[in-house]
Amino acid sequence: MSKKDNSARKTAARIVMDAFIKRKATSPETAIPIEKFKDVKLSTSVISYTIANFMEDEVVYKTGDDRYYFSMENWKKLEKKVTRGYWIMVAIPIICLAGVLLLRHIGDIIAWF
Repeated sequence: MSKKDNSARKTAARIVMDAFIKRKATSPETAIPIEKFKDVKLSTSVISYTIANFMEDEVVYKTGDDRYYFSMENWKKLEKKVTRGYWIMVAIPIICLAGVLLLRHIGDIIAWF
């Protein structure tokens, strides 16, 4: 499947992000009005919700004349933050499991020495 296809596998965030990038709306000078999203294959409420979430995370900004643009720099920061969070969610249970196993078998470990 092509990465560019709008499909069930693509999230609303990715579809909206791709719409900004396709229109090169990555600075205040190249910002686009909300009407440019009419050809995006999502409902108006999903587009609005997604853009609002991006604005909350400071990935999308609104200009004074009601146009919007996408910040690639802030997107990369958000990606790093999310990736770090996933690694922490994976690491904590592994560390806890190792600690429990260590405590359960501490006598066997001491006997080796």
